[in-house]
Amino acid sequence: MDIDRISRHGSRRGLRALGIGVAGLSVFLGWADLVGAASPPDWVNGSSKKYPAAMYLTGVGYADTRQAAEDRAYAAISKIFAAEINSKTQEWEKYLQSDAKGRTEDSRQINIEQATEVSTKKVLENVTIAETWLDESKAVYYALAVMDRQHAASALRDRITSLDLKVEELLKQTRQSENKLQTVRALHSAVENLLLRDAYNTELRVVNPTGRGSEAVVSLAVISQDLRQFLAKNFKIMVEVDGPHNDRIRAAIVEGLNRQGLPVASAGVAAPDLHPDLVVKGAVTFESVEMPASGPQPTHFVRWSAAFDLTDEASRQVIGSVARRGREGHLTASEAEARALRTAEQEVADEVGRQIAEFIYGKEEK
Repeated sequence: MDIDRISRHGSRRGLRALGIGVAGLSVFLGWADLVGAASPPDWVNGSSKKYPAAMYLTGVGYADTRQAAEDRAYAAISKIFAAEINSKTQEWEKYLQSDAKGRTEDSRQINIEQATEVSTKKVLENVTIAETWLDESKAVYYALAVMDRQHAASALRDRITSLDLKVEELLKQTRQSENKLQTVRALHSAVENLLLRDAYNTELRVVNPTGRGSEAVVSLAVISQDLRQFLAKNFKIMVEVDGPHNDRIRAAIVEGLNRQGLPVASAGVAAPDLHPDLVVKGAVTFESVEMPASGPQPTHFVRWSAAFDLTDEASRQVIGSVARRGREGHLTASEAEARALRTAEQEVADEVGRQIAEFIYGKEEK
């Protein structure tokens, strides 16, 4: 996550949305602009009496321009939150992992980076540049960024309360719904909201002088496990692949689905007693292509083409399709085909996984 980028632009966008420029806001809030003072203000070299640590988070930046000094002051505060968020990332990754045939795969569908970016951007909306100072003897600008702890904590608690209500409603839907697709989508959305809630709560602990947050009624780890168990018990995905290297292509698709947290019930022809919910069926072909030699040695090319349909067996409707093709070359025919196979594996697996995940979990809101 690019914390410096968020810190430079996150709160400024909020000001521009209100139609208030930085210079105008300086006058409006009565910011102090100290130029060429006999001695630097106290915050340049340490703590500030005007903005005590018990009431404010502060960050100091300095540079040869005022703009750069302000950006660095924002970044100094953002790094305080980044350190706490980064310490939680490993814990979140553990919660959001899914086990697939003895191997642990990360679920791409729950985006930790996106959640932390959203939460960090929101908390940095509470940061302002309170004072600047120019050291004329060195031509260096200093800027003091401040965050009112009480105001920021109140805003974070409001967001946490809103997420708690949303999660409560989603879990209510899972108890009442008899449609397993709706249940999965509600559980998945609950996990996403709990992840965002935990990010806000981590930042609340930073803002709150006591270091306390707002404990959740339900656990991210528990709901994540509920989602995995429900998928494993209630969804069966079958993958059928025809053509050369079908085992390799099938294995790549299965792995791609596992990364999305989706278990595959069968990786071959359906058994008589198997009633899959979704079927991935298609073929990949490979064809040697004659091309004029471009050097002293002949170059071999292999063209590959893949076509798959993704079918919802309950409605008998095709809910997605994958059509990919490409060409790979090398000095030897075998290596050209090997390269074509690796490319086909990656592109087909990624696209099949993405489309099925969007169908099962519901498309992400933009």
